[in-house]
Amino acid sequence: MRTPRGLRGPTPLGSTFRRRRWVAFGAFVAAFLALASVGAVSFQIPRSTETFAGIQAPAQFLNHWQQVGSESAVIPATFLRLWSGAVAAPSRLAHFSGMDRINAVTAGDMALVWVFNETAGFATSTEIEINFHIQYLAGVTFTTTSITVYIESQRAAPTGPFTYTVYWDSGHATGVTFVRQLEVAQVCSLVGTCP
Repeated sequence: MRTPRGLRGPTPLGSTFRRRRWVAFGAFVAAFLALASVGAVSFQIPRSTETFAGIQAPAQFLNHWQQVGSESAVIPATFLRLWSGAVAAPSRLAHFSGMDRINAVTAGDMALVWVFNETAGFATSTEIEINFHIQYLAGVTFTTTSITVYIESQRAAPTGPFTYTVYWDSGHATGVTFVRQLEVAQVCSLVGTCP
């Protein structure tokens, strides 16, 4: 005989079975989502010392090239070197910390900024492909943009860490709301040859 809910007594056999079935189903869904997210995010370029080649910041990093932050800012009134958009002609990283850009800039415009660290141990003359995906509102207009750039590590191995601050110009001095940004980087198999 079943007991009314809320009263102590033996648990009906059917409800115990249903509870176990839901627990098993929940565990299956969690495992499936975990495997799906790993499969969708990570990939490897086997001929490189940068063995974990996929980034979806800030959770996963290349060994010696790491995104350590991103924020909104204003384009400074200083010279910003443009990173290359051509796979066959990557921009060589400076052998010192500095500021760079990924599109045309105007001083005073609202910008999205990424900060990267390069650390000692980064293989020399290694090309990285970086994809920037940005969603933003300019007034009430929703816009999505993507930019791919190519950089190459120095010819001489860095002896210490360098920080590169990279700007993307929204094209507007005011009225911009950044909705979402994603940066994905991968090591190329050879200089001039990227996936």
